[in-house]
Amino acid sequence: MAVAGDDDFGSLDDSAILQAYEDYEQSQDEEGGGGGSVATTSSDGKAEDASGSAIKMKSGIKIIIQHEEQGTGSSNNVKTGEQSTLADWIYEENNTIITESVRGVRSKYINTSDLQMQEWCEQQMIYNIGAKMGMIPQLITDEGAVVPVKEIQLTTPAMKAGTEVHKKKDLEVNSYVNVAVSTHGDSFALKLLNTIQHIKHLVMGASCIREVTIFSMPFDYGFMMMGIVDELRMNEHEELELVEVKTRSNRFKPLSKAQVRTHNLQAMVYKQIIDDLTSGVVDGNVVLEKMRLDPKHVLDEKVLEHARALDVAGNTLGDIMTTMLDQFRFLPRVSSMVVEYYPSDKDKAYKELLSSRRVDFDEAWLKKRLETHFGFWRGEREVSGVDIEELWKCNMCQFVDACHWRKRKNDECVKKMNQKK
Repeated sequence: MAVAGDDDFGSLDDSAILQAYEDYEQSQDEEGGGGGSVATTSSDGKAEDASGSAIKMKSGIKIIIQHEEQGTGSSNNVKTGEQSTLADWIYEENNTIITESVRGVRSKYINTSDLQMQEWCEQQMIYNIGAKMGMIPQLITDEGAVVPVKEIQLTTPAMKAGTEVHKKKDLEVNSYVNVAVSTHGDSFALKLLNTIQHIKHLVMGASCIREVTIFSMPFDYGFMMMGIVDELRMNEHEELELVEVKTRSNRFKPLSKAQVRTHNLQAMVYKQIIDDLTSGVVDGNVVLEKMRLDPKHVLDEKVLEHARALDVAGNTLGDIMTTMLDQFRFLPRVSSMVVEYYPSDKDKAYKELLSSRRVDFDEAWLKKRLETHFGFWRGEREVSGVDIEELWKCNMCQFVDACHWRKRKNDECVKKMNQKK
């Protein structure tokens, strides 16, 4: 399903935003194993390539620009003729619309990949999700005019390299058969069937399983989280080990504290979700409700063919969910977590392990980070950018020229300097 890029989001139409976001969710399956394909055990299958790397989109504040042209700016405390004041107002309104729209559609569930972006830079995460929904930030030119960013590179070379490494590692153990589906319920059922097959293979002695869909509501904080684990395997002690795969463009440069923290958060969240699943505390009906899916949805015959091949009984989405949750009860809790790093600079990089490190589970730290991040989604605080000691991240951000957080911090510094004069 294509990314929604032509919708007019200026009026904050909740139904339009929700539909665009659902379209975005359908197109955002992480590498391999996603809805629309079924994993098989043969070795000659191929996974589909990722979508295009650049998206040109409309402005996110079309209606506000119309207000300016119609001369109604004064009703919003913008004085006619004060171009800089008008530009600042439009700029602020645009960022408010993007932030509140993204926050609104994330009220049901959060992807673990979004949480990882939030740990890296919350403002960048908002712009990234907004852009994929067709909403882009504005920037103020040196002349004081507000213009939309014409093109944003949503998939960078580094991201493409990471996707390719994940894809190749996935195809070492999986192949995929494309299945045409027309509903979100059928698509999600395929994800569940893939996970059922993965777990069966691991229980029956497979060395590892990769690209496994998981979900739960960690610590009952009210947010359902969903992600795709890179790898699960049994170690020499028959204990369940979780593996996260990361790529590095510079194999000699040490990891930054921010990188380590972000990778640790993702691994710990995955462990908590898997432990919830293996402990049987995940309510399948609640999961489907959060995803706005009907457990009584009768699946398409093409989906049911694959279900029968796996000896999965029933014909509804709720039946598949129940079987998937039952399968997780055969697995133990995660005993260890490993992050593996691979180079991204050559064809067979996915076979050359640069380094690996173990992650110690820290429940208190994880709860603190989740409480902080969920505070934004609950509307308890405003969006936050990077700390001053991590401003180097901005050099790698595609939204740097239009970043509301940077502009606000710069304005605060200018104001303080003027007050000292």
